[in-house]
Amino acid sequence: MSSLDLHPTIRLLLDIVGKFNSTMDPSRLLNDIIQSAKGMVEAEASSLFLLSDGGKNLELTIPTGPATAEVSGKKIASDHGISGWVVQHQQPVLITDVQSDSRFQGELLSNPKFQSRNMICVPLNNNQGKTIGVLQAINIKENFLNEEMLGLFQTLANQAATALENVHIKQQQLAAELVNKELEVATEIQARFFPQQTPNLEGYEIAGCSIPAKDVGGDYYDFIPNPEPGQHGFVVADVTGKGVPASLLMATMRATLRANIQNNPNDIVQALRQVNGDIYRDSPVDKFITSIYCNLDYHRHEISYVNSGHNPPYIVRADDSRIEELEQGGVMLGIMEEIDLPKATLSIGKGDILMLFSDGVTEATNPSGELFSEESFEQWLLDHNQLSAEEMKKALLETLQVYANGSPQSDDITFIIVKRTN
Repeated sequence: MSSLDLHPTIRLLLDIVGKFNSTMDPSRLLNDIIQSAKGMVEAEASSLFLLSDGGKNLELTIPTGPATAEVSGKKIASDHGISGWVVQHQQPVLITDVQSDSRFQGELLSNPKFQSRNMICVPLNNNQGKTIGVLQAINIKENFLNEEMLGLFQTLANQAATALENVHIKQQQLAAELVNKELEVATEIQARFFPQQTPNLEGYEIAGCSIPAKDVGGDYYDFIPNPEPGQHGFVVADVTGKGVPASLLMATMRATLRANIQNNPNDIVQALRQVNGDIYRDSPVDKFITSIYCNLDYHRHEISYVNSGHNPPYIVRADDSRIEELEQGGVMLGIMEEIDLPKATLSIGKGDILMLFSDGVTEATNPSGELFSEESFEQWLLDHNQLSAEEMKKALLETLQVYANGSPQSDDITFIIVKRTN
């Protein structure tokens, strides 16, 4: 074939490449590639293999020709037959007599009604020169069986590989954008689960917050009105894990806890047992929740609490400047259907501070990997107990940020401060 005869083919190749670059649908692109390969050399059949399983196999995508339904999706070893040889050597081949070629091992398109006579088989090389598969044309029209056409066919394959990579990258970008959008929605929804207003309780200051380590977290805090006069509930909980799965279980915890407190306003132990049963039945076996629930009688200045495997809360006693750890506790929620949850009651004096918190506070880390620690937190509370509840909240967040000194937050940071003012 003379160079003049190549012009129509080159124009066809340019048209094909333009078509590849305008397609963002992977299935359509594969079909365009395979049909273009067949039409470019007027072949009876064509096939495109992509490397899979870490490069161990070649998977047939969308073949043309006979028996396409039977062979589509089939795999061969990446060192098998002519296709395997092309992958291993990363060289194109033009074979005028396939049946006598020692590399031919019964290609997938072979069947009693179809015999491979000749073949062009070239590697699919992307922009980085990496081979991602092979492109074949079988039983080509005789006047196309030459080295010049082999070079053009290789160009077609390289452009096809680049188009496939571009589509793959675009699909990944679209998937990432979708995930980010879903995370934005999840973050917004979760933010609405947290208290939108701080309760105004006579003689008390209240503050609380939750800073997730990821876009959404598994920590939960809430201010829960108690139907009984002069009483209000406070809870901090920590779901195993992080991210969306933990946030979903946190949402379940919130809904069932609020419902059961309303149904059992005088019996917080029974309310938490009901919550435990709901969590046990509805959550995976490897998921559980630690929680501390406190009911404040702000007329009698008494606190009743039920600790379900959570960090013991602190009371900072104003009269003698000491930390009192509330040690009474039971097992975490969701690990067994029936649990025993002891309750304890104590008084809260003027100036005393109740601190409920998750382990994200004490386990905040600095660049050296050292924990903020319970000892440092206790000392911090003693040093800052003259502040208002809101001032303490802001100061604690600032302290943890300074301590981290740029280290990524490893766990959700959640706490509630309840301070008696008179």
